[in-house]
Amino acid sequence: MIEVLLDIKNLTVSFDTSTGPFKAVDGIDITVNKGEVLAIVGESGSGKSVGMLAVMGLLPKTATVTADVMMFDGMDLRTLSDSQRRKIIGRDISMIFQEPVASLNPCFTVGYQLEEVLKQHMVWGLLQAVPALSSFWNWSVSVMRRSV
Repeated sequence: MIEVLLDIKNLTVSFDTSTGPFKAVDGIDITVNKGEVLAIVGESGSGKSVGMLAVMGLLPKTATVTADVMMFDGMDLRTLSDSQRRKIIGRDISMIFQEPVASLNPCFTVGYQLEEVLKQHMVWGLLQAVPALSSFWNWSVSVMRRSV
């Protein structure tokens, strides 16, 4: 049976400007099932980042965010307090922004950086993080011992 992880219906984001409201996102719908990965692509300024920042609750208070449905893993994101939302950001929901150099360090492999996120936010050790990454991304990952 398919389980829905993220369900967004009619997401709209607008910002007040000196000339009136500016609608950055207008009525998008997104459904992501458990086990799926979502990549959002589009032209610069099309609302990709603003839409996902709205879902994560990371827009400034000056933004007006509305949605008919905004559910993540059974939780209504519209009703979460800031502290409840902070608990799931990074642990359950995260994103790599469109400028990967700002999000990913080119001195480290992507796998290493994802491993670090899992270890920090999920309180996992290396031996738990690597199999999780391997199965999620269908990667073959080898573990090197590091001395501290």
